[in-house]
Amino acid sequence: MTKVINKPQWMNISALACSAILIAGCGNAPEKTGQVQAVDTSALAHVQASMTRVDREIELDGIVEAVNRATVSAQTSGQIESLPFDVGDVVPAGSVIARITDTQQQAGVNAARAQLQEAKARFNEANQQLKRIEEVFAKGAVSQAEFDQVKAAQQSAAARVDSAQAALNDAVQRLDYTIVVAPYSGIVVRRLVDVGATVAPGTPLLEGIALDNLRVRVNVPQQYIAPLRSHRQARVVTDAGQSIAAAQLRIPPSADVQSQSFAVLAELPAQQEAGLLPGTLVKVAFAIGSGEQIILPDSAIARRGEITGVYVDEKGVLSFRYVRTGTTLGDGTTVILAGLSDGQQVISDPVAAANVYKQQRVAISQ
Repeated sequence: MTKVINKPQWMNISALACSAILIAGCGNAPEKTGQVQAVDTSALAHVQASMTRVDREIELDGIVEAVNRATVSAQTSGQIESLPFDVGDVVPAGSVIARITDTQQQAGVNAARAQLQEAKARFNEANQQLKRIEEVFAKGAVSQAEFDQVKAAQQSAAARVDSAQAALNDAVQRLDYTIVVAPYSGIVVRRLVDVGATVAPGTPLLEGIALDNLRVRVNVPQQYIAPLRSHRQARVVTDAGQSIAAAQLRIPPSADVQSQSFAVLAELPAQQEAGLLPGTLVKVAFAIGSGEQIILPDSAIARRGEITGVYVDEKGVLSFRYVRTGTTLGDGTTVILAGLSDGQQVISDPVAAANVYKQQRVAISQ
């Protein structure tokens, strides 16, 4: 659903009239009319309503998804010995998430280590033989062919040492594969095997996602793609009203043939603390232009059910003004679409202003 912010809407006059009656106090005796007198408002904090250039936005629905989502698979054969984590568990990076029986792998390491020791012994023997024949060859007691034969045997023994060392490294690596660790911090979403199951290289074990690197996928109608490419600004609005500026927008070069929309990705900053979870629905406000609007701090706006207004100070005379609000910006301010003029003085604290406003009305009735 597309929501274009700052689209004009007319207030219901009858609803406003009823709201005014509620503010005055329905059911009370009619107040005596009198001349409005100014009161001392110097103790009240003021903020000036001023025109400010703000972004014009469209608001679209989006789905949160994890950038890092992976299925961890076995890289060696054996039986699952333990699975310390289950679905929903938070897993720190480097934690052991599965253990596989290592009897076969340990035997392979022992055999490879023995072969390496044998190869080193053969090399030492061939190396000593080469040193002895070098002395004799220098005196001319042996032929060149005999010397070359001994030297070739020493080089062959050295090659067998390198081969045995590589086999040992491979065996140790296979042994290390029996302990599966988390590649990054995340949460387990699926457990694909059970303890005791036999696995082979490539068998899926666990599926997990990282919560510290999220993005929002939004299907944007094609008429908004040109402004999006121009501005490349967006913010994600949570259910709690928190606004998170997108770190980057990724706009695909082509649209979906059936829906004629673009699957835009709004990447969220790393380590965001909004508590967003993959699969949840959020609002994404994309900047498509800019214009002059009156903005006020959220704290200066009084919200009483369906009534939204502010207290305006006109030379010591307070009045409650109904306003129509627009988008809530990420810096704690809200756009005022109607009800205020540029330069008017607004009380920053509606609660304190309401007390003074009540005293002023009492003074008028007397």
